[in-house]
Amino acid sequence: MCGIAGKINWNSPVGQEAVVEMCEKMRHRGPDDHGIVSLGNITLGHRRLSIIDLSESARQPMASSDRRYFIVYNGEVYNFKELKKELEELGVGFRTLSDTEVVLYSYIHWGIKCLDKFNGMFAFAVWDNHRKELFMARDRFGKKPLYYYQDGDRLTFASELSALICDGDIPHETSYEALNSYLALGYILSPLTMYKDIFKLEAATYMIVSDSGRTVKKDRYWNYADQFRIKTDLSEDDIAENVLGLLENAIKRRMVSDVPIGAFLSGGIDSSSVSSIMKGYHEGQLHTFSMGFDQPSYSEIKDAGGAANWIGTIHHEKICKAGESLDQINNAIDAYDELFSDTSLIPTFELSKLTSSYVKVALSGDGADEIFAGYPTYIADRCYGYTKIFPVFLKKLLLRMPELLPGSKNKKMSFGYKQKQFFYGSLHPAEQAHYLWRIIFNPEERVQMLGENHRGLVYDTDPYLTFKKYYGQTQDLHWLDKYLYVDAMTWLTDDILVKVDRASMKNSLEVRSPYLDVDLASFAASIPADLKLRGFNTKYILKQALRTTLPDFILKKKKSGFNAPVGSWIGYDGIDEFKAFNQFVFNKFVH
Repeated sequence: MCGIAGKINWNSPVGQEAVVEMCEKMRHRGPDDHGIVSLGNITLGHRRLSIIDLSESARQPMASSDRRYFIVYNGEVYNFKELKKELEELGVGFRTLSDTEVVLYSYIHWGIKCLDKFNGMFAFAVWDNHRKELFMARDRFGKKPLYYYQDGDRLTFASELSALICDGDIPHETSYEALNSYLALGYILSPLTMYKDIFKLEAATYMIVSDSGRTVKKDRYWNYADQFRIKTDLSEDDIAENVLGLLENAIKRRMVSDVPIGAFLSGGIDSSSVSSIMKGYHEGQLHTFSMGFDQPSYSEIKDAGGAANWIGTIHHEKICKAGESLDQINNAIDAYDELFSDTSLIPTFELSKLTSSYVKVALSGDGADEIFAGYPTYIADRCYGYTKIFPVFLKKLLLRMPELLPGSKNKKMSFGYKQKQFFYGSLHPAEQAHYLWRIIFNPEERVQMLGENHRGLVYDTDPYLTFKKYYGQTQDLHWLDKYLYVDAMTWLTDDILVKVDRASMKNSLEVRSPYLDVDLASFAASIPADLKLRGFNTKYILKQALRTTLPDFILKKKKSGFNAPVGSWIGYDGIDEFKAFNQFVFNKFVH
């Protein structure tokens, strides 16, 4: 895993200074090595975290043998050995054992179509020095980040926003549309960033810039919604067998590494299944890692220990203590270069810090909830229809009741909090309700925070409009598939995967997510909705698939998030610590 950067000016030479500074800002993403190449109108930079082929020959920026093409690449393409064999049959001679060279020659030989062949996580840029053309792309789910600024004949890109703004030529005026997104959701929807003229390249998207910067083509190369439209006709038993087989293959692919490898383990189904299957293929002892809290209602440390004992791993754990909490909050927030208030950012950062002391690569269970319907919000969606019998005045009464219940405070995702969110959503149409289950500040509250002069902007750029766009692309789908798709395009890409990337890479750790393997995720999309959510039983088919892999005490464990007790840490004593923490982060950044 790495950090990449580049700066182009089609009308004048580009020096190295800005790119060197950007790369230095991302030292944590690649502490093992760095490289800079200047080619007149473009300078490319790279920070290297060596995982595959540790030799000098795999350094970046990497050039093709004829020095026409240059690549800077961040990520792992897990099927690179198969692609390498295919390219060798076409006459390509390779000089390294790295996947970087395979990605480069895949683009040279197949162009944009190479993206259809890649199974992995990546963000990369290829410069064609003959055509003076830049090609950039991101993986299907957006596991690896890529930010860019473009203004006429200039373009600058980097793996992190904080690195990009090291370039003094880039304006960074605050984007109130992005602030609106953050206050509503706790994260900023793509392609927005905190700054008005800087953007994220969206997941599953490529961008070509040529003709002195005047020609820009940006397009999606993969549509996740299409995967839901092709339904499997296999029996339930065969589907479960396929799920297990695809998961095993995904894990084996992600165990290829020239450095030590371990696994995150919370004790839940997702991480336990990954660790258990890894144990069967791992040579020697497998190291697993977990994070807990000294506030028992939030901690899963006992569950993780029980799972580790059953699987048979060398287990490492750490407890986040209230006395150390403010330092941990500040360290975690500093790892993110824009507004982000998912409270699990703190334990994820601390877990990555612990893990990086032992291994360079860790596998996680991220993505299982998104592809197999594991969140309580999908149960709320199912219950939504029952609320039609409730008169509006009763819904509003039930919405306010949790504030009056003393048992609703300082508990992890308390029943009172869920009740408040549910009845707030139930006052709106079904699709909007799904969006509102996770809302933090409503539009009127956001107007109060941003100022009355931004009232029009708050409503005109409401994040729900983005959700509505994705709903419009999936009206032919079952309601559950529709929500899974929309969540993958928003919550997964801009919250979950941002959190994992920043927390891990700040600690120079590579995290791999087998559940987001393209073969497994595509097959999961093809599974009928009633096999993912059976009644009120979430991830039904995944649990069926894992019956021979995990014991009942793990399979029957109640879903529990990775939230931190931030309410008590920041001195808040109310029901909605998500709102309190969102404002805490907002005040820290803005003021």
